[in-house]
Amino acid sequence: MEKTSAVASSSLISRLDRRGVAAIEFAILAIPLLLLIMGGIELGFMMFCKAQLGGVLQQAARMATTGNAQTNGLGGEKIDAMVKAQLKVTGDATVDVEKSYYDSFNQVRKPEVKDNANSSPPYCWIDVNGNSRWDTDPFRTGLGGANDIINYKVVLKYPVLFPLLTKTATGFSDIKLEGQAALQNEPFEGGQDQVQKRCCISAAAGNPVTCADI
Repeated sequence: MEKTSAVASSSLISRLDRRGVAAIEFAILAIPLLLLIMGGIELGFMMFCKAQLGGVLQQAARMATTGNAQTNGLGGEKIDAMVKAQLKVTGDATVDVEKSYYDSFNQVRKPEVKDNANSSPPYCWIDVNGNSRWDTDPFRTGLGGANDIINYKVVLKYPVLFPLLTKTATGFSDIKLEGQAALQNEPFEGGQDQVQKRCCISAAAGNPVTCADI
């Protein structure tokens, strides 16, 4: 009888031991599984925000091309408000909007043409935006006029969902997404192309700039 009792007790202890091992194994596996799930949620949310940004950006650019001050605002303020409202993906998210325009597509985010590769004076260039300065991007701020090329840029920034995981893995505590779209304004009333000039900057003291009509 004592032998049978000892065997039963030993069997019970063995089962309890196995339960303890299973709990430890689950804890070991649960940690990477949890990290994988959180990483998937973080990545999925970022992809959602990126898709949302792209759709809103196209909508904003199309609205801007109409030149309708009643629906867009005189300076596009109503478009900006729409963009910010739709991209408020979290309470701490920030949305920055930049509106610029060009006279033609071949100017969009392209440097003004220089007559040489000098980075310091003297050199000459074709000044397409009328600011008497050589620009790597000769944009003008605003919505432009009829037939101008409107470039709408939106920057979305929001805190990561899982700071401990994402910041440890990437070093960043915020996600920053940006996009831009360039479309041609409709031929509505108003608007005038900037008169292009040839400008030259001298190597003389003060680096004076002189410009002349082409």
